[in-house]
Amino acid sequence: MRATRSSKSQQRTTQNTSCVPGARHPVTCAALFLFAVFGTPAQAQDATARTLPVVEVTGDALSDGYTSPVAVGGKEPLPVRQIPQSVSVITEQRIRDQNLSTVQEALNQANGVTVIANDSTQSQMRSRGYSLGVSYDGVPAYSALSGYQQFDLDLYERVEVLRGPAGIFSGSGDPGGVVNLVRKRAKPQFGISASASAGSWNNYRSNLDVTGPLNEDKSLRGRAVFSVQDRDYFYDKTHTRRWLAYGTLEWDIARATTLSFSAAIQDDNTRASSFGLPAWTTGGLINAPRSTNTIADWTRYAWQTQEYTAELERRLDSGWLFKGKLSHRPQDFYFKDGYPSSGVDPTTGTLTYARRVRDYTYERNAVDLYATGPVVLFGRRHTLLAGYNRENLSSVYAGVNATAVTGVPFGQSSLVPDFDLAYNLGGDTRTSQSGFYGQARLSIADPLIVVLGGRVSDFNVKSRSIAPATPTNWTQGAKANGEFTPYGAVLYDFAPNWTAYSSYSDIFLPQTQQRVDGSTLDPRSGRQIEVGAKAEFLEGRLQASAAYFQLRDRNRSYADPVNTGYYLNAGEVESKGWEIEVTGRPAPGYEIQAGYARLDTVYLRDRNNAGLPFTTWDPRHTLKLWGVRRFGDGLLRGLSLGLGANVVSESASGTGSSAVRRQGGYAVVNAMASYRITPKVTLSLHLNNLTDRTYYTRLGGTNTYNTYGEPRNVSLALRADL
Repeated sequence: MRATRSSKSQQRTTQNTSCVPGARHPVTCAALFLFAVFGTPAQAQDATARTLPVVEVTGDALSDGYTSPVAVGGKEPLPVRQIPQSVSVITEQRIRDQNLSTVQEALNQANGVTVIANDSTQSQMRSRGYSLGVSYDGVPAYSALSGYQQFDLDLYERVEVLRGPAGIFSGSGDPGGVVNLVRKRAKPQFGISASASAGSWNNYRSNLDVTGPLNEDKSLRGRAVFSVQDRDYFYDKTHTRRWLAYGTLEWDIARATTLSFSAAIQDDNTRASSFGLPAWTTGGLINAPRSTNTIADWTRYAWQTQEYTAELERRLDSGWLFKGKLSHRPQDFYFKDGYPSSGVDPTTGTLTYARRVRDYTYERNAVDLYATGPVVLFGRRHTLLAGYNRENLSSVYAGVNATAVTGVPFGQSSLVPDFDLAYNLGGDTRTSQSGFYGQARLSIADPLIVVLGGRVSDFNVKSRSIAPATPTNWTQGAKANGEFTPYGAVLYDFAPNWTAYSSYSDIFLPQTQQRVDGSTLDPRSGRQIEVGAKAEFLEGRLQASAAYFQLRDRNRSYADPVNTGYYLNAGEVESKGWEIEVTGRPAPGYEIQAGYARLDTVYLRDRNNAGLPFTTWDPRHTLKLWGVRRFGDGLLRGLSLGLGANVVSESASGTGSSAVRRQGGYAVVNAMASYRITPKVTLSLHLNNLTDRTYYTRLGGTNTYNTYGEPRNVSLALRADL
């Protein structure tokens, strides 16, 4: 990737009054923005503004080992120290060192993040007691992370995680935080890498990644990635075949203007996807072998995910940057399954199976337009950012439910019969979200920066039944107009390499419950105060951070004690705790990433659960450690050794009074050994769950989601970088 940037990332955007929340299509807004920015001559610059040197930055320059500037706290990459919230990054080097292949695997290594499996194809990702949101290269996608299959990591350069509310750029969502997935970009230097690995349970995977210039002056660059995986699992019957293809082009249409396009497709076909185990109807866990899979033998899950993007970037000598992004993301999800719909009767040893088919089509269309740059005011240089984004999400499904099968003995799911029925269910849900956002980074004094920002959002959901069900009129769902989301922070450099900060962040989530007067409840509001400190050592190669946060989820629906069937905006929960993290290169040949997170949640005001924990899925204590020693000389030259552990405290199923099944704390130890056969070829051995600890990644209901973690497993990978 070739880009010209000022020495500090500075940000602002022009506002177009024709592009307002509620516009019919995001492409309209994009066209207006691009015309305004690129269709008129450049204006004379303010005489007081500095003219900064043009700096060429290639894609690799943004990361160094386990540390990297990130965009998750804004729109353009900033040093982690300048972001006044807790941030973790899983870089490309970390992904390689642990042979990670999925977004779930990467997030499982991030400090303060809990990953719990839904089935073999997708998971829930959580932080600070809530689900995480997601943005794709800075473009937010509503409720698109948990419960949806993601592209494999072959598509991404790094995974950025910001913990706590992120409403200023994403609008509506849970306050747990946001994950920004950063796509690989075309590079001006030719490069090719290929890898192949084989692991436990017939897990075979290969990858090819080619990039480089496509003309003599390198103004046109391309990149292509292809990967394929064929694997079984530690539990019976399940098998997955998945492939991914990705291509991107970048074209410098002028000295300071770059146009880029990308296209990606991933196809996943999984047989007998596991939901975890049922429990006894009395509530206890079943002591079954980890290989047990209770799903019906004929169960099939099929995902196809596509993404098409266009991006236009204009850079001015003054340091201003204008960028417009368009994204089209269709996703198809078909499943036919037979799964336990009851617990196991301890007297008869039998359970009931539900059977169903669903065929979903999701389509996301998004636009994100912003400008950012420096201004000089009162003799000091500040940064402004302003923008607009919009997303339209369509979710359409058809399906059918077969009659339940009763009296099936536990462990004999082969007795559940297949079925072939015409669809008789259908539905269509449309979700739209849009908003204007802005942020100012004000340099009050050399050691003091004040960050102020906000967003004004519109949000709307409507749904209806469609054929093959009896079609109905649209029904209004959650809705909000002109919802304001504020943001504020202070950063103070109290030493040359130390920054203290305090921040207030917010996010909202519309609700559908009604008051007795017929009005809809106000949106929930997740409001967080965070204070902390961040430091850089060894010229930025080693980073450290510590933070305390208190998050209040207010205006939650609360059953009206006087009027049965109606609700009040009176519920409230609290999530609080602290986190520390150290990342980077403490000495030549070493890379480390270590973090600890403490979390306490409680219902402050609730009809049935006041005083009880708000969530028991998320452990109170989490410790994640990983380190690598690379030998550059001597007898061990070319050898790298890695060791780490994920340690968590007690967890349970459900929330509040529904938490029944529990497990104690556990530690999962992982290791790696690699050898550089030649300067360009590396052979690596990866060992996961080295001690073969038996544990559950998730405790669920009596029918499903009591899910074992992987037993001890090993993989061997060969990689060539040319």
